[in-house]
Amino acid sequence: MVDALILVYENRKKQVVFLARADIFKKKLIAKILHFFRIMPVYRLRDGQENLSKNADIFEKCGQILKKNNPICLFPEAKHNPNQSLLPLQKAVPRIALPTEEKSNFTLDTHVIPIAFYYTDKDSILSDLYVTYAPPIKVCDYEELYKQDPKIAINKMRQDMDVRLRQYVVDIPDENYDVYADLIAINAAHYPAFGKIEGAKAIIKYLKELKSEFPDGYKKKVDSVRNAVEKLKQNNLLPSDPLLNRKTLGKIILQSSILLIGFPFAVVGFLNTIFPILIHRKLQSLFQDKQFISSVRIVVGIFVVPLFFLMQAVVLWIGYSSFWIAIAYFFISFLLVVIWFYWRLGLRKMKRELKIYQFAKFNPTEWKSILNELNFFEIDVH
Repeated sequence: MVDALILVYENRKKQVVFLARADIFKKKLIAKILHFFRIMPVYRLRDGQENLSKNADIFEKCGQILKKNNPICLFPEAKHNPNQSLLPLQKAVPRIALPTEEKSNFTLDTHVIPIAFYYTDKDSILSDLYVTYAPPIKVCDYEELYKQDPKIAINKMRQDMDVRLRQYVVDIPDENYDVYADLIAINAAHYPAFGKIEGAKAIIKYLKELKSEFPDGYKKKVDSVRNAVEKLKQNNLLPSDPLLNRKTLGKIILQSSILLIGFPFAVVGFLNTIFPILIHRKLQSLFQDKQFISSVRIVVGIFVVPLFFLMQAVVLWIGYSSFWIAIAYFFISFLLVVIWFYWRLGLRKMKRELKIYQFAKFNPTEWKSILNELNFFEIDVH
């Protein structure tokens, strides 16, 4: 849902229509809600061989939408991947775009725009998100090939999309994925001149070249990184911790003082939002697939929390016969829940920074050795 909301916001001048996995349309009420938000089902082999024929009608509707100059969005890998790597693209995009253009004699000027999403920490609240728009692919460029052989044209366009998107996405190889991911988590943020995406891509490129040109050196690097990460974990540290941005004791004490001042407000914010928090936890327990965690957060944040505050405000209005007390409570509740939210994040961050400080202070030799294995500042991102 987060990805979809971002694209709706980015394209708010036009109605974006989405294609989504058909299995989430099984319940009638859910299906009606999804259709209201302009989301249509697309069927995959896992949805049953007998259902694949239904895609013909869906793709026909997509063609009509494109002719009305509205964008269509779908995720062309056609399945969820928890890793930061690009799966092979499926044929849905060319199977929609090419026949639609062909019926209009290739005069619609349809463009396919590859978009790369990169979450620096997708499972965490307030993860940074980078959205990269790659140069568009013009569907009319495949006109002659499509007239000669539609299947070849569809495959060619799919291959071109794959090549184009891989230039902009952070695509970590499956082999030794943990090593790539750990080095990116530690180092990518420290390329201020190029950004986290370019930093991540530079690390991937370096390791791939090292593997190709110096296999023994690559194996040695993989082993040393895993050894360094294991030492971190033995000391309750993680690669995602700010290892290269270690805070001084003075700054940690200052953070602690701010947290201490904000503690009473955070407690009130927590207690005032306890029921939405319990609802959030209950809803999350209904989904075993982690990809729905952020969607549950969004639903609770947009709908449940405001509704709960509104209900409490109405009770205050009735109890105190004062509209202004109710209004003041309603808006102060949002402020308090934000304070609690950031206070909790600040406490977690302060604890991690304190662990780093203690480890570096009392184990300087081991700390320096670990950083030498994990620090990638020497990479030339050019």
